[in-house]
Amino acid sequence: MRRILLTAILLTGMLAVFASRQASASVSWSVSITSFHETLAPHGRWVVTRGYGEVWIPARIAVEWKPYWDGEWIWTDYGWTWISYDPWGDIPCHYGTWVWVDPYGWVWVPGTVWAPAWVTWAWTDDYIGWAPVPATFVLASSGYSGPAVVAAPARYVFVPANQFVGGNIQAVRVPVSQNSVILTRATKATRFRVSGGIVRATADPPLAFVQRVSGKRIERASGDKLKTRPSSISAAHVSGKSIRVVAPARERTAATAAQSNRKETVVQAGKQTRAASSGKRQPKPSHEARTSQQRAAPSGRVATASPANGSKVRSHERAAKTEPAKPAGKPEKLIVHESHVRPASRPKEERHAEFGEHPAKVPPPRESSREVAPAQAPRPQVQDNSRPAPPPPVQAAKPPPKEKGKEKGRD
Repeated sequence: MRRILLTAILLTGMLAVFASRQASASVSWSVSITSFHETLAPHGRWVVTRGYGEVWIPARIAVEWKPYWDGEWIWTDYGWTWISYDPWGDIPCHYGTWVWVDPYGWVWVPGTVWAPAWVTWAWTDDYIGWAPVPATFVLASSGYSGPAVVAAPARYVFVPANQFVGGNIQAVRVPVSQNSVILTRATKATRFRVSGGIVRATADPPLAFVQRVSGKRIERASGDKLKTRPSSISAAHVSGKSIRVVAPARERTAATAAQSNRKETVVQAGKQTRAASSGKRQPKPSHEARTSQQRAAPSGRVATASPANGSKVRSHERAAKTEPAKPAGKPEKLIVHESHVRPASRPKEERHAEFGEHPAKVPPPRESSREVAPAQAPRPQVQDNSRPAPPPPVQAAKPPPKEKGKEKGRD
Protein backbone atom coordinates (compact mmCIF):
# COMPACT_ATOMS: atom_id res chain seq x y z
CA MET A 1 0.00 0.00 0.00
CA ARG A 2 2.84 2.37 0.85
CA ARG A 3 4.47 1.65 -2.50
CA ILE A 4 1.26 2.57 -4.31
CA LEU A 5 0.98 5.85 -2.38
CA LEU A 6 4.63 6.73 -3.06
CA THR A 7 4.19 5.97 -6.76
CA ALA A 8 1.09 8.17 -6.93
CA ILE A 9 2.88 11.04 -5.18
CA LEU A 10 5.85 10.80 -7.56
CA LEU A 11 3.59 10.77 -10.61
CA THR A 12 1.67 13.78 -9.32
CA GLY A 13 4.90 15.69 -8.77
CA MET A 14 6.19 14.86 -12.26
CA LEU A 15 2.93 15.98 -13.83
CA ALA A 16 3.05 19.25 -11.93
CA VAL A 17 6.61 19.94 -13.07
CA PHE A 18 5.73 19.11 -16.66
CA ALA A 19 2.67 21.39 -16.56
CA SER A 20 4.69 24.28 -15.13
CA ARG A 21 7.35 23.87 -17.83
CA GLN A 22 4.71 23.79 -20.54
CA ALA A 23 3.05 26.93 -19.14
CA SER A 24 6.36 28.77 -18.94
CA ALA A 25 7.25 27.70 -22.48
CA SER A 26 3.98 29.14 -23.78
CA VAL A 27 4.99 32.63 -22.66
CA SER A 28 8.72 32.59 -23.32
CA TRP A 29 9.10 32.54 -27.08
CA SER A 30 11.28 35.09 -28.82
CA VAL A 31 9.83 37.87 -30.96
CA SER A 32 11.52 40.17 -33.48
CA ILE A 33 10.66 42.99 -35.86
CA THR A 34 12.03 40.90 -38.74
CA SER A 35 9.49 38.14 -38.12
CA PHE A 36 6.73 40.78 -38.03
CA HIS A 37 7.87 42.03 -41.43
CA GLU A 38 7.55 38.59 -42.97
CA THR A 39 4.19 37.81 -41.35
CA LEU A 40 2.46 41.10 -42.13
CA ALA A 41 3.86 41.63 -45.65
CA PRO A 42 1.06 39.64 -47.40
CA HIS A 43 -1.64 41.65 -45.56
CA GLY A 44 -0.44 45.19 -46.23
CA ARG A 45 2.57 47.33 -47.06
CA TRP A 46 5.47 48.92 -45.23
CA VAL A 47 6.15 52.62 -45.73
CA VAL A 48 8.61 55.07 -44.20
CA THR A 49 7.15 58.13 -42.47
CA ARG A 50 8.96 61.20 -41.21
CA GLY A 51 7.79 61.11 -37.61
CA TYR A 52 7.64 57.35 -36.90
CA GLY A 53 10.05 55.72 -39.34
CA GLU A 54 8.89 52.54 -41.02
CA VAL A 55 5.26 51.63 -40.30
CA TRP A 56 2.81 49.05 -41.58
CA ILE A 57 -0.49 49.86 -43.35
CA PRO A 58 -3.18 47.14 -43.49
CA ALA A 59 -4.85 46.36 -46.80
CA ARG A 60 -8.45 45.45 -47.64
CA ILE A 61 -10.09 47.18 -44.67
CA ALA A 62 -13.29 49.22 -44.43
CA VAL A 63 -13.22 53.00 -44.82
CA GLU A 64 -14.46 53.54 -41.24
CA TRP A 65 -12.04 50.93 -39.81
CA LYS A 66 -10.24 51.71 -36.54
CA PRO A 67 -7.83 49.81 -34.28
CA TYR A 68 -9.62 47.51 -31.81
CA TRP A 69 -12.81 47.87 -33.87
CA ASP A 70 -13.41 44.47 -35.51
CA GLY A 71 -13.42 41.91 -32.67
CA GLU A 72 -14.51 41.45 -29.04
CA TRP A 73 -13.31 41.81 -25.44
CA ILE A 74 -12.89 38.85 -23.08
CA TRP A 75 -11.79 38.64 -19.45
CA THR A 76 -8.62 36.54 -18.93
CA ASP A 77 -5.77 36.14 -16.46
CA TYR A 78 -4.15 39.15 -18.19
CA GLY A 79 -7.14 41.49 -17.78
CA TRP A 80 -9.36 42.74 -20.59
CA THR A 81 -7.89 41.03 -23.67
CA TRP A 82 -8.74 41.93 -27.24
CA ILE A 83 -9.69 39.13 -29.65
CA SER A 84 -9.27 40.47 -33.18
CA TYR A 85 -11.34 39.21 -36.09
CA ASP A 86 -8.79 40.52 -38.58
CA PRO A 87 -6.64 37.74 -40.12
CA TRP A 88 -3.47 39.61 -39.08
CA GLY A 89 -4.74 40.98 -35.74
CA ASP A 90 -2.73 38.71 -33.46
CA ILE A 91 0.37 40.94 -33.92
CA PRO A 92 -0.62 44.63 -34.33
CA CYS A 93 -3.24 44.47 -31.57
CA HIS A 94 -0.83 43.12 -28.93
CA TYR A 95 2.57 44.55 -29.96
CA GLY A 96 3.43 48.19 -30.68
CA THR A 97 0.66 50.70 -31.17
CA TRP A 98 -1.46 52.50 -33.77
CA VAL A 99 -1.12 56.15 -34.81
CA TRP A 100 -2.89 58.33 -37.36
CA VAL A 101 -0.60 59.58 -40.13
CA ASP A 102 -1.75 61.67 -43.08
CA PRO A 103 -2.32 60.75 -45.86
CA TYR A 104 -2.20 57.03 -44.94
CA GLY A 105 -4.66 57.02 -42.04
CA TRP A 106 -4.16 54.41 -39.32
CA VAL A 107 -0.69 52.84 -39.37
CA TRP A 108 0.99 50.41 -37.01
CA VAL A 109 4.32 51.27 -35.34
CA PRO A 110 6.17 48.02 -34.46
CA GLY A 111 7.04 47.00 -30.92
CA THR A 112 8.22 43.76 -29.28
CA VAL A 113 6.53 43.94 -25.83
CA TRP A 114 3.28 41.96 -25.56
CA ALA A 115 0.15 43.22 -23.79
CA PRO A 116 -3.50 42.09 -23.78
CA ALA A 117 -4.29 45.41 -25.52
CA TRP A 118 -2.27 48.64 -25.69
CA VAL A 119 -5.24 50.97 -25.08
CA THR A 120 -6.37 53.74 -22.75
CA TRP A 121 -9.92 53.61 -21.33
CA ALA A 122 -12.88 55.97 -20.85
CA TRP A 123 -16.32 54.97 -19.54
CA THR A 124 -19.61 56.25 -18.15
CA ASP A 125 -22.67 54.47 -16.78
CA ASP A 126 -23.95 54.14 -20.33
CA TYR A 127 -20.89 53.83 -22.56
CA ILE A 128 -17.43 52.23 -22.55
CA GLY A 129 -14.71 53.37 -24.91
CA TRP A 130 -11.00 52.91 -25.66
CA ALA A 131 -8.24 54.28 -27.91
CA PRO A 132 -4.66 53.18 -28.74
CA VAL A 133 -1.87 54.57 -26.53
CA PRO A 134 0.50 56.99 -28.30
CA ALA A 135 3.87 55.90 -29.66
CA THR A 136 5.60 57.83 -26.86
CA PHE A 137 4.00 55.72 -24.13
CA VAL A 138 6.49 54.30 -21.60
CA LEU A 139 5.91 52.18 -18.50
CA ALA A 140 8.25 51.23 -15.68
CA SER A 141 9.55 47.74 -14.98
CA SER A 142 6.66 47.29 -12.52
CA GLY A 143 3.97 48.78 -14.78
CA TYR A 144 2.13 52.09 -15.24
CA SER A 145 -0.33 53.76 -12.86
CA GLY A 146 0.20 57.41 -13.68
CA PRO A 147 -2.16 60.00 -15.13
CA ALA A 148 -4.65 58.81 -17.69
CA VAL A 149 -3.62 59.13 -21.30
CA VAL A 150 -6.32 61.02 -23.21
CA ALA A 151 -6.49 60.77 -27.00
CA ALA A 152 -8.41 62.88 -29.48
CA PRO A 153 -12.18 62.18 -29.44
CA ALA A 154 -12.17 60.84 -33.00
CA ARG A 155 -9.62 58.15 -32.04
CA TYR A 156 -11.97 56.43 -29.56
CA VAL A 157 -14.37 53.57 -30.15
CA PHE A 158 -17.45 53.72 -27.89
CA VAL A 159 -20.12 51.06 -27.40
CA PRO A 160 -23.14 50.83 -25.08
CA ALA A 161 -22.03 49.56 -21.67
CA ASN A 162 -24.54 46.69 -21.70
CA GLN A 163 -23.08 45.43 -25.02
CA PHE A 164 -19.41 45.67 -24.12
CA VAL A 165 -18.98 41.87 -23.95
CA GLY A 166 -20.56 38.96 -25.77
CA GLY A 167 -20.48 40.13 -29.40
CA ASN A 168 -18.67 41.87 -32.21
CA ILE A 169 -17.85 45.48 -31.35
CA GLN A 170 -18.22 46.55 -34.96
CA ALA A 171 -21.95 45.82 -34.92
CA VAL A 172 -22.76 47.92 -31.80
CA ARG A 173 -20.33 50.85 -32.00
CA VAL A 174 -21.52 54.39 -31.39
CA PRO A 175 -21.23 56.98 -34.21
CA VAL A 176 -18.05 59.03 -34.01
CA SER A 177 -20.08 62.25 -33.85
CA GLN A 178 -21.08 61.36 -30.25
CA ASN A 179 -17.54 60.74 -29.01
CA SER A 180 -16.87 64.31 -27.88
CA VAL A 181 -19.97 64.49 -25.70
CA ILE A 182 -19.31 61.09 -24.10
CA LEU A 183 -15.63 61.82 -23.48
CA THR A 184 -16.24 65.04 -21.60
CA ARG A 185 -18.18 63.28 -18.80
CA ALA A 186 -16.33 59.94 -18.84
CA THR A 187 -13.98 58.44 -16.27
CA LYS A 188 -10.56 58.03 -17.82
CA ALA A 189 -7.82 55.57 -16.79
CA THR A 190 -4.62 54.04 -18.17
CA ARG A 191 -3.15 51.25 -16.02
CA PHE A 192 -0.76 48.36 -16.62
CA ARG A 193 1.16 46.14 -14.26
CA VAL A 194 3.99 43.67 -14.80
CA SER A 195 3.53 40.30 -13.10
CA GLY A 196 5.49 37.15 -13.83
CA GLY A 197 7.45 39.05 -16.45
CA ILE A 198 4.27 39.72 -18.49
CA VAL A 199 2.42 43.00 -18.99
CA ARG A 200 -1.16 42.76 -17.75
CA ALA A 201 -4.08 45.20 -17.92
CA THR A 202 -5.51 46.41 -14.63
CA ALA A 203 -9.28 45.99 -14.25
CA ASP A 204 -10.28 49.26 -15.97
CA PRO A 205 -13.17 49.40 -16.48
CA PRO A 206 -13.72 47.29 -13.33
CA LEU A 207 -15.11 43.80 -13.80
CA ALA A 208 -17.86 44.39 -11.23
CA PHE A 209 -19.01 47.52 -13.08
CA VAL A 210 -19.23 45.69 -16.41
CA GLN A 211 -21.21 42.84 -14.84
CA ARG A 212 -23.62 45.29 -13.24
CA VAL A 213 -24.35 47.41 -16.34
CA SER A 214 -24.51 44.41 -18.67
CA GLY A 215 -26.53 42.18 -16.34
CA LYS A 216 -24.27 39.25 -17.19
CA ARG A 217 -21.97 37.10 -15.12
CA ILE A 218 -18.60 37.20 -16.89
CA GLU A 219 -16.52 34.06 -16.58
CA ARG A 220 -12.76 34.07 -16.88
CA ALA A 221 -11.88 32.83 -20.36
CA SER A 222 -9.30 30.08 -20.77
CA GLY A 223 -6.11 30.45 -22.72
CA ASP A 224 -7.48 28.29 -25.54
CA LYS A 225 -9.73 31.14 -26.67
CA LEU A 226 -6.79 33.48 -27.13
CA LYS A 227 -5.62 33.90 -30.71
CA THR A 228 -2.35 35.37 -29.52
CA ARG A 229 0.51 33.87 -27.53
CA PRO A 230 1.49 35.96 -24.50
CA SER A 231 5.22 36.58 -24.25
CA SER A 232 7.36 37.88 -21.43
CA ILE A 233 9.36 41.08 -21.44
CA SER A 234 12.58 39.06 -21.53
CA ALA A 235 11.49 37.55 -24.86
CA ALA A 236 11.33 41.09 -26.26
CA HIS A 237 15.03 41.61 -25.37
CA VAL A 238 14.14 44.74 -23.39
CA SER A 239 16.32 45.76 -20.48
CA GLY A 240 16.31 48.72 -18.13
CA LYS A 241 13.84 50.42 -15.82
CA SER A 242 11.63 51.79 -18.60
CA ILE A 243 9.72 49.81 -21.21
CA ARG A 244 8.63 51.52 -24.39
CA VAL A 245 5.57 50.38 -26.29
CA VAL A 246 7.42 51.04 -29.57
CA ALA A 247 10.72 49.34 -30.38
CA PRO A 248 13.81 51.61 -30.52
CA ALA A 249 14.52 53.25 -33.85
CA ARG A 250 17.89 51.50 -34.26
CA GLU A 251 16.24 48.10 -33.81
CA ARG A 252 13.55 48.86 -36.38
CA THR A 253 16.15 50.21 -38.81
CA ALA A 254 18.29 47.08 -38.45
CA ALA A 255 15.26 44.86 -39.06
CA THR A 256 14.35 46.85 -42.17
CA ALA A 257 17.90 46.57 -43.54
CA ALA A 258 17.95 42.82 -42.90
CA GLN A 259 14.63 42.40 -44.69
CA SER A 260 15.86 44.46 -47.68
CA ASN A 261 19.04 42.40 -47.95
CA ARG A 262 17.00 39.21 -47.88
CA LYS A 263 14.75 40.47 -50.67
CA GLU A 264 17.76 41.44 -52.80
CA THR A 265 19.29 38.00 -52.26
CA VAL A 266 16.06 36.29 -53.33
CA VAL A 267 15.74 38.52 -56.41
CA GLN A 268 19.35 37.91 -57.47
CA ALA A 269 18.95 34.18 -56.98
CA GLY A 270 15.80 34.26 -59.11
CA LYS A 271 17.60 36.16 -61.87
CA GLN A 272 20.45 33.66 -61.90
CA THR A 273 18.02 30.77 -62.07
CA ARG A 274 16.13 32.33 -64.98
CA ALA A 275 19.39 33.09 -66.80
CA ALA A 276 20.59 29.52 -66.36
CA SER A 277 17.29 28.04 -67.58
CA SER A 278 16.99 30.43 -70.55
CA GLY A 279 18.51 29.35 -73.87
CA LYS A 280 18.84 32.82 -75.37
CA ARG A 281 22.23 33.49 -73.83
CA GLN A 282 23.77 30.28 -75.14
CA PRO A 283 25.90 30.91 -78.27
CA LYS A 284 24.57 29.38 -81.45
CA PRO A 285 27.03 26.88 -83.04
CA SER A 286 28.48 27.87 -86.39
CA HIS A 287 27.83 26.08 -89.69
CA GLU A 288 31.27 24.40 -89.62
CA ALA A 289 30.68 23.14 -86.05
CA ARG A 290 27.28 21.69 -86.95
CA THR A 291 28.75 20.01 -90.06
CA SER A 292 31.57 18.53 -88.04
CA GLN A 293 29.15 17.18 -85.45
CA GLN A 294 26.97 15.61 -88.14
CA ARG A 295 30.00 13.94 -89.75
CA ALA A 296 31.35 12.69 -86.45
CA ALA A 297 27.98 11.40 -85.19
CA PRO A 298 28.00 8.02 -87.06
CA SER A 299 31.58 7.24 -86.04
CA GLY A 300 30.77 8.17 -82.43
CA ARG A 301 27.88 5.73 -82.37
CA VAL A 302 30.03 2.90 -83.74
CA ALA A 303 32.84 3.65 -81.28
CA THR A 304 30.50 3.57 -78.29
CA ALA A 305 28.54 0.54 -79.42
CA SER A 306 28.00 -2.21 -76.88
CA PRO A 307 26.28 -5.62 -76.91
CA ALA A 308 23.23 -3.98 -75.36
CA ASN A 309 22.71 -1.52 -78.20
CA GLY A 310 24.47 -3.31 -81.03
CA SER A 311 21.21 -3.92 -82.87
CA LYS A 312 20.47 -0.21 -82.93
CA VAL A 313 23.88 0.56 -84.42
CA ARG A 314 23.53 -2.10 -87.14
CA SER A 315 20.08 -0.81 -88.09
CA HIS A 316 21.54 2.67 -88.41
CA GLU A 317 24.29 1.35 -90.72
CA ARG A 318 21.72 -0.38 -92.95
CA ALA A 319 19.71 2.85 -93.14
CA ALA A 320 22.82 4.79 -94.07
CA LYS A 321 23.59 2.36 -96.93
CA THR A 322 20.11 2.34 -98.42
CA GLU A 323 19.20 6.01 -98.08
CA PRO A 324 20.90 8.36 -100.58
CA ALA A 325 22.99 11.08 -99.00
CA LYS A 326 22.20 14.71 -99.69
CA PRO A 327 24.85 16.54 -101.77
CA ALA A 328 26.78 19.19 -99.91
CA GLY A 329 26.53 22.83 -100.86
CA LYS A 330 30.19 23.11 -102.01
CA PRO A 331 31.72 20.16 -103.96
CA GLU A 332 35.26 20.88 -102.77
CA LYS A 333 34.23 20.23 -99.15
CA LEU A 334 32.46 16.94 -99.89
CA ILE A 335 34.27 13.90 -98.46
CA VAL A 336 33.22 10.40 -99.50
CA HIS A 337 33.89 8.03 -96.61
CA GLU A 338 34.81 4.43 -97.12
CA SER A 339 33.12 3.56 -93.80
CA HIS A 340 31.50 5.31 -90.88
CA VAL A 341 34.48 4.53 -88.70
CA ARG A 342 36.84 6.80 -90.69
CA PRO A 343 37.18 10.24 -89.07
CA ALA A 344 35.65 13.24 -90.80
CA SER A 345 38.84 15.27 -91.24
CA ARG A 346 41.89 13.72 -93.02
CA PRO A 347 45.16 15.13 -94.35
CA LYS A 348 45.16 16.75 -97.78
CA GLU A 349 47.55 14.10 -99.18
CA GLU A 350 45.01 11.32 -98.55
CA ARG A 351 42.15 13.28 -100.10
CA HIS A 352 44.28 14.12 -103.20
CA ALA A 353 45.26 10.50 -103.66
CA GLU A 354 41.65 9.41 -103.44
CA PHE A 355 40.35 11.78 -106.08
CA GLY A 356 43.13 11.21 -108.64
CA GLU A 357 45.79 13.38 -110.17
CA HIS A 358 44.19 16.76 -109.72
CA PRO A 359 43.87 17.85 -106.08
CA ALA A 360 40.79 20.02 -106.69
CA LYS A 361 37.41 18.71 -107.71
CA VAL A 362 36.57 21.74 -109.87
CA PRO A 363 38.08 22.23 -113.36
CA PRO A 364 40.84 24.82 -113.83
CA PRO A 365 39.73 28.33 -114.80
CA ARG A 366 39.28 29.04 -118.53
CA GLU A 367 39.88 32.14 -120.60
CA SER A 368 36.95 34.52 -120.67
CA SER A 369 34.95 34.45 -123.92
CA ARG A 370 31.41 35.44 -124.79
CA GLU A 371 30.95 32.64 -127.33
CA VAL A 372 32.02 29.81 -125.05
CA ALA A 373 29.71 29.14 -122.12
CA PRO A 374 31.39 28.23 -118.87
CA ALA A 375 31.33 24.53 -118.13
CA GLN A 376 29.45 23.43 -115.04
CA ALA A 377 31.25 21.65 -112.27
CA PRO A 378 30.73 17.88 -112.27
CA ARG A 379 28.09 16.77 -109.81
CA PRO A 380 29.62 14.43 -107.25
CA GLN A 381 28.13 10.99 -106.86
CA VAL A 382 28.09 9.11 -103.60
CA GLN A 383 29.04 5.49 -104.00
CA ASP A 384 28.12 2.58 -101.81
CA ASN A 385 30.18 2.58 -98.67
CA SER A 386 30.96 -1.11 -99.04
CA ARG A 387 33.13 -0.49 -102.18
CA PRO A 388 35.85 2.09 -102.69
CA ALA A 389 34.71 5.08 -104.68
CA PRO A 390 36.31 5.37 -108.18
CA PRO A 391 38.23 8.55 -108.89
CA PRO A 392 36.17 11.25 -110.56
CA PRO A 393 36.77 11.68 -114.32
CA VAL A 394 39.17 14.40 -115.25
CA GLN A 395 37.71 16.63 -117.88
CA ALA A 396 40.21 17.65 -120.58
CA ALA A 397 40.61 21.32 -121.14
CA LYS A 398 39.22 22.61 -124.47
CA PRO A 399 41.59 24.42 -126.88
CA PRO A 400 41.18 28.14 -126.95
CA PRO A 401 39.09 29.56 -129.87
CA LYS A 402 40.89 30.88 -132.97
CA GLU A 403 40.93 34.58 -133.61
CA LYS A 404 39.15 35.94 -136.69
CA GLY A 405 42.01 38.14 -137.80
CA LYS A 406 44.40 35.22 -138.20
CA GLU A 407 41.87 33.27 -140.28
CA LYS A 408 41.49 36.11 -142.80
CA GLY A 409 45.25 36.33 -143.20
CA ARG A 410 45.47 32.69 -144.05
CA ASP A 411 42.80 33.06 -146.73
